[in-house]
Amino acid sequence: MKKTFPAFVAVACMFFNTFSLYSQEEEAAVIPLDEQNEYNEKTDEDAKSSTIEESEETSKDETPVKIPAKKRPKAVSSEKLEVSAKKDESAEDSEKKANTLRYGIGSEITELIDKLIKEEDYRFSDEIYDLFYISKSNSVKQSALNYFKKLEDPCLEDYAVTILIDPYDTKFELVKACFEYVSAVKCMEAVKPVIHLLDDDKYFNDALLALGDIGGSDQAVVLTEYLDRDDLTTVQRQSLMRTLGKMHAVETWDKLVEILDDEDENAFVRMYAAEALGLMGLDKSVPVLSRHFEENDPNLRQYVIRGLKNFEKSEEARAIILEGVRDEHWKVRQESILAVQAMLIKDAVPYLIYRAKNDSEKLIKDESYKTLAMLHTKEADDFLIAQITEKKVPDSARQKAAEVLLKNGNAGENEIIELAKTTITDDKRKPLRYALGKEIAKYDRSSFSEICTMYLQSSDTQTISLGLDMYKTGRYSAATEIVKTIASDKKANTSNRARAKNMLGIEDE
Repeated sequence: MKKTFPAFVAVACMFFNTFSLYSQEEEAAVIPLDEQNEYNEKTDEDAKSSTIEESEETSKDETPVKIPAKKRPKAVSSEKLEVSAKKDESAEDSEKKANTLRYGIGSEITELIDKLIKEEDYRFSDEIYDLFYISKSNSVKQSALNYFKKLEDPCLEDYAVTILIDPYDTKFELVKACFEYVSAVKCMEAVKPVIHLLDDDKYFNDALLALGDIGGSDQAVVLTEYLDRDDLTTVQRQSLMRTLGKMHAVETWDKLVEILDDEDENAFVRMYAAEALGLMGLDKSVPVLSRHFEENDPNLRQYVIRGLKNFEKSEEARAIILEGVRDEHWKVRQESILAVQAMLIKDAVPYLIYRAKNDSEKLIKDESYKTLAMLHTKEADDFLIAQITEKKVPDSARQKAAEVLLKNGNAGENEIIELAKTTITDDKRKPLRYALGKEIAKYDRSSFSEICTMYLQSSDTQTISLGLDMYKTGRYSAATEIVKTIASDKKANTSNRARAKNMLGIEDE
């Protein structure tokens, strides 16, 4: 007993010292929330010198993480502001939106910001930025991060990096928004905190995705260490594969080929290995991917195509992609058509015309129409225009052809206008009339003035509403008098009348 007691004391002392050191390191790694709030109130000059020391436990190296300087949003170009303003139905719309940001409750604000993102309305950067730093709502902060992510504006880098250094007291959804934000603005100061969070299962996938966008070759080397780890789940290994490809981590090429060739490996891991090999852009990947296109698994063939689309100059890759357009499985056909889009393979036109006419899957037919319009060859344009003009073609095909031609703006405009005119008085073709009206309303083109007028003169409420949509987009002078008539007609549909008055700036009596 006397002999063992000193040993017991020694072990206890070692445990106490280890625990004390661990506690000190943990304390050094944490930024208290009140200190974060104080930081947000610092001036730009103070922020420039702000750094947070990381401990050996929480960092891959001992250098400090530098928090980006606090900054205002970037100025938005006058062209973008004009486009946003044209989307307002009335002169009061802009002020209503500003008031919602000033005085609205959280749900009203998030709904508005989400709408601004969808409509690409960039007029409220300063208001949303100021709101971000005074709001206590996580959902408002998340929507604001998404707004500036869409703008690729680095004005919130300081906040995002601070959160990623110590995310543990922040809602997961908000941390996720920070990951996505630093990815979008390519915030290099976030690299070290993101690498640290790879060791936390909760954040592993989001950290990997972010690192794929902001990391470089040094970070790719760090990730290669994870390839042989036994503690990663299958999902984590899948994410790792995709990220290594995204980072062009050529150092891992041999390992990824080994994984792709291993038939005992998880199918999804092999799929993402194929995609990663393609993203690396090494020409020697083409024959490796090509031989795997012969496999029975359609999912693997799909990802082989996804890898091959990165080799635009390779005849071998283009030939396999053309073969994929007529693959037995619809997923492979779809992926091959997307590859044709990305590589602009004009030799695919006859394949796509056949698929547009005969494919059993509507999704493949629609994607074929879209791709033909993008390729814009004479053969492709003639086929699409024929879908609009030939009487035997069903209206669903006419509608799709009109949609893709209008979007690309290369051909068929006159034929689409004439088709729309034929539906104005034919109530049996209302679905086509509505579909064409909806598509035409997306574009401000002087040639649409007449069809806008015809829609506005209809006796059908929905047709008039679509005519107002066209007028809102193009503000066609020839249609203004008709809009005035709708605004003053007490027998007109209440909604249409109110919209017409708003567009003309007429106040209610």
